Amino acid sequence: MATTKDYRLGEYTFPRGWFMIAEASELDTHKPLAVRFFGQDFALYRGRESGKVVLLDAYCPHMKTHLAAPNKTSYVVLDGGGTNIEGDGIRCPYHGWRFGADGKCDHIPYHEGQIPAAAKVKSWPVVESLGAIWVWHDPEGGEPEWDHPSLKEWNDPAWCTGNSTTWASSTSTRRKSSTTSATTAT
Repeated sequence: MATTKDYRLGEYTFPRGWFMIAEASELDTHKPLAVRFFGQDFALYRGRESGKVVLLDAYCPHMKTHLAAPNKTSYVVLDGGGTNIEGDGIRCPYHGWRFGADGKCDHIPYHEGQIPAAAKVKSWPVVESLGAIWVWHDPEGGEPEWDHPSLKEWNDPAWCTGNSTTWASSTSTRRKSSTTSATTAT
């Protein structure tokens, strides 16, 4: 497979822009989602306090535990009622460090005093739009340069969003009434 180097495009493999990383419905749970894009792992979840979507680098800086890996044995997950999401933050399932939506560690259960500034993970710009979760990716670390994909009609109840469940049920109703009309006519 050709790389950006082969095309003399520079050192970056992935372009700058908004990328769809999940369907919004995948976050309709109290558990984080482990996702992989741009050659790296992430923890994606919906905050339980505000409903805000959060995307963090996946690995806790303490012992490199994946923040969103499925886990049924961690005391953090067990004590959290089956999840390690607290408010709008997420707790590391290994030693219980909690990271806010901004990626900064805001609580270490067995530590008193100031939390070191290095205790953080990167928080990525994400938005929920068009029934999907979008992340801004810039290989040079810049802020979003343009708006995320959107469509003003998306939330209009008179507008069909292409939801397969809605389409299937309305199509079945039409088919039944068409069949009934055809049967009645003969």
